[in-house]
Amino acid sequence: MRRRLCKILTTAVILLSATYYIVPILADTPAEEWKAPPRAARKKNPIPADDKSVAAGKVIYSAQCLSCHGPAGHGDGPAAKDLNPKPRNLADPKIQEQTDGSIFWKLTEGRKPMPTFEKLLSEDDRWTVINYVRTLKAREGK
Repeated sequence: MRRRLCKILTTAVILLSATYYIVPILADTPAEEWKAPPRAARKKNPIPADDKSVAAGKVIYSAQCLSCHGPAGHGDGPAAKDLNPKPRNLADPKIQEQTDGSIFWKLTEGRKPMPTFEKLLSEDDRWTVINYVRTLKAREGK
């Protein structure tokens, strides 16, 4: 009886120890893919991507997004170190290949730790941010 209790306690200690080390590792694994619904993904950006809208998008990005996504959109802003999952690199081809509608939907809906911007930014402001984010791809190699 004593041996069995000793085995059970040893197993419990091993499992608890393993959990202590495994949970943080699993927490840093990439989150499941975040896809916009097809209808939202097909939505077209009504704001032309001209110098004016890109400049306006940069101002909004600097105020609302830079603290997490960083100045070049690489997910390395000053607040990023405290977030899980980490902010995405907006210059990454996987992000840049997404439609404007997909990105708009994600900005609108949010997903922890990113807030929903539906009430924080107007629709036009969200579209202009997307126009600015599109410029991050070109700057990535510089």
